[in-house]
Amino acid sequence: MKKINGTLAFALSFMIGILLFLVALNFDTQVSLFFKNIEFPVFDAALSIITNFGALFLLFIAIPSIILYKKNKKSVYLLLLVFIISIFLSFTIKLIVLRQRPMETFSHTAIGILNYPFLNILYYSFPSMHSMVVFSLLPILNRHLAKQKYFFISFTFLVAFSRIYFGFHFLSDVVFGAFAGYFVGNYLLKLHLKLKYGENKPNKPI
Repeated sequence: MKKINGTLAFALSFMIGILLFLVALNFDTQVSLFFKNIEFPVFDAALSIITNFGALFLLFIAIPSIILYKKNKKSVYLLLLVFIISIFLSFTIKLIVLRQRPMETFSHTAIGILNYPFLNILYYSFPSMHSMVVFSLLPILNRHLAKQKYFFISFTFLVAFSRIYFGFHFLSDVVFGAFAGYFVGNYLLKLHLKLKYGENKPNKPI
């Protein structure tokens, strides 16, 4: 019964994800133009830190790894594995879709980094790598650092929002990245629990 309920929940979540992605796809241009024409200096300062990949790595990988390493090394390994896989998947999809970013001045704001052949991949918009990474890590962090659950959830959505706010991504890039990332993270977490505990996985962090 639990397996059937889990399958139905997954199917429902998958369909909702597809539906939201299709809706977002229809509003890409409108949303990008809306944020292009507004400025909030306070938001600019705060979100410029939140959208930085270094800050993301510090808060979602480095600090949690230090906290969890002594009591649960395997959770740290899982966190790093999901991080690497989400980046790899994001780059792979970028090279397949080759969607240009909405930001007309992106090549100038990238400070010349895109002149290097391999790093040209960063020019592509779909999906949002930042969104895919943070959402893929969310299921693991919520399980192993439950007391900080709402912090991670809030920061995750702020990261996703910042990518649209600064014009680095279309709305659909972020929506797809968020759902794809969460499905990847959640699947690998469940696989990890199943391999370790079989069907009798505990509710508490392991």
